[in-house]
Amino acid sequence: MYTPKHFALDGPAQQQAVIADNSFAQLITIDGDGLPHGSHLPFLYADGRLDGHMAKANPQWRHFQAEQDVLIIFSGPHGYISPSWYINAPNVPTWNYTALHVYGRPRLIEDVAQKKARQAHLVAVMESGFSEPWVMDLPQSYEQGMLAGIVTFQIEITRMEGKAKLSQNRQPEDAEGAIAGLRATGRPDDARLADLMAAELG
Repeated sequence: MYTPKHFALDGPAQQQAVIADNSFAQLITIDGDGLPHGSHLPFLYADGRLDGHMAKANPQWRHFQAEQDVLIIFSGPHGYISPSWYINAPNVPTWNYTALHVYGRPRLIEDVAQKKARQAHLVAVMESGFSEPWVMDLPQSYEQGMLAGIVTFQIEITRMEGKAKLSQNRQPEDAEGAIAGLRATGRPDDARLADLMAAELG
């Protein structure tokens, strides 16, 4: 990923925060013919690894090789930045965003008890903000069928590349204008991006 130094997101805590805040990511693999494939999947980070799963009918898991990295792309808030929001001129439009590329070696988890535990953990994390969280307490036959229909895997992370393009290269008054412009659109994603830019501006 092209990342000028002033946009680099290279602190482990910042990188892990991108994963936690944007856990639905794109898994990219290469098949035996050298063709790329992608799936959109949820991931959880823990202790230098990513836990994930996909439908067994999805052929992408068959591309996994122990000695070949896969790529997982996490996308954070992003939005169009109009030059009309800047104080200084001339300028051109741009796009601000946060993104994290994670590379790692996949390993299938085939033990049924481990598969269940990992799915229960994913459910617990995703339900944690609800007033009445749903608990994974299913009829045994139904649960067995559901677990048999997925492939559970773990990715040992080999490296991460993060980028946060948040107007760090602009004059403070231009960054402030872009923040105000984003807030004025009324779009939730623009508001999230504005919050990140404001935190970066201090």
